[in-house]
Amino acid sequence: MAIHYSESADKHHVPHEEIEYAIFHPINKHQIDGRRGEVTFVFVGKRHELSRRFLEVMVALKPSGQLVVFHAMELTDQWHWLLYAPGHTEWEE
Repeated sequence: MAIHYSESADKHHVPHEEIEYAIFHPINKHQIDGRRGEVTFVFVGKRHELSRRFLEVMVALKPSGQLVVFHAMELTDQWHWLLYAPGHTEWEE
């Protein structure tokens, strides 16, 4: 599946490779309210396998099936709780 990027996804200059790593190897994800008809998630994940820094990435699945990243930046306090919330992947295995 191809991933599309809105202009706002590039606002914080996070490389697309790092965004995709966070999406496909998330520590956790949480469904959030998005536009009507879209399924929207925030993903929290590392920039790459050896990274000690985390990203927050927001992705919308459009009714057409298109996957659009519209937000990507260093993890903020707003989503930091996802590192420890149920559903996280690294510590539950």
